Amino acid sequence: MNNIRTVFFGMLKRLKYALVIALLVGAGSIGLYYCGRPIANVFSVNDKIDIALTDNDKSELSAMLKSYLSDRINMNIIEDGKEKFNDKLINRDVSAIIEIPQGFEKNVIGGKDVKIKSTTLDDYENGAYISVYIEGFMRSVNIAANAAKGDAELFSRIMNSDAADTKLTKENAVISDREDEYVSAGFKFSEGFMIMLVTAIGIFITLAVMEDRQYGTYSRMAVSSVTGVQYIVGTLGASVLISFTALVILPLYLLITGAQMTAGYPLVFAAVIIYSLFNSALSIMLAQLISSKQALATLSGCITSIGALLGGAWFPIDETAGMLKYLSYITPQYWYVCFMSGEAEQPVINICVLILYTLLIMLASAALFGRKSVVSKA
Repeated sequence: MNNIRTVFFGMLKRLKYALVIALLVGAGSIGLYYCGRPIANVFSVNDKIDIALTDNDKSELSAMLKSYLSDRINMNIIEDGKEKFNDKLINRDVSAIIEIPQGFEKNVIGGKDVKIKSTTLDDYENGAYISVYIEGFMRSVNIAANAAKGDAELFSRIMNSDAADTKLTKENAVISDREDEYVSAGFKFSEGFMIMLVTAIGIFITLAVMEDRQYGTYSRMAVSSVTGVQYIVGTLGASVLISFTALVILPLYLLITGAQMTAGYPLVFAAVIIYSLFNSALSIMLAQLISSKQALATLSGCITSIGALLGGAWFPIDETAGMLKYLSYITPQYWYVCFMSGEAEQPVINICVLILYTLLIMLASAALFGRKSVVSKA
């Protein structure tokens, strides 16, 4: 334990400038959050937004959803078969394709989890906010379904209620989600920058470990009482603290100000800790694999930019992207961004995938250090 503490504080002292930068980056994420909030106004303009919609249910509830999108959100609904809309979407004649599934009303009343599928090839915010509006409507619908307890007639009366004090009307769904929409916009905009900046901060820890190798400190530790696990844990702890400092400031600020997060704060903070561990473990592993600072700069740049691109930090990777979509699944950034944006259907799965990535990289780092220890003693 003493060895781990010694390595931890020694590394943290060496990385004091990185800690200061992490604090500045974290504070800057609040500014990025407010820069991203106005993007939510993309659907608040007076011009109609063309939306292609396929109604496979033809029910009273699907009609309510269409009314909600056209009358409340100011969308121009074009109805037809989905296959006829693909070219329009690619040519940007419509902003999105929304598909209402068959049995929509029946399944909602029955208490089943129903998803309204939306497909977009437009910018990142476009797809995000269409999802936000649909989710807002569905939250109100699910509350009504729970109150009706499977009674279709009662469900219809609740959804059509015009009582001033009801919280289940479509109008109130829009009003209650307006602030959530701004929070989501700012947070996603900020996170797109943050996963790149945090990866860049990880270069500091990589350089520190590289210097340990180049100047003999690393070799002396390898043959001393400091074991590979102790060195990795101590170094990892210092790096995690730095990455965590950069990532946690914005969620903490939103929690203090009372903003609502789609994913929920307990899981958000868990994801921040796990991604900090992953980023730190990756930095340590790179330091043991690469000996040249030039090579490190090139590889780190590729990991930072390509990881953020495939991870959907800047725009969503649509299902129609084919192989590119499958490639995005192998990046931890995809699972992190998908979770943080509130788009994950099962958030726990995203957390579990991030944990597996982190454990894999940590074990690889420990194994590399252990191998070099054997070489040094020989």
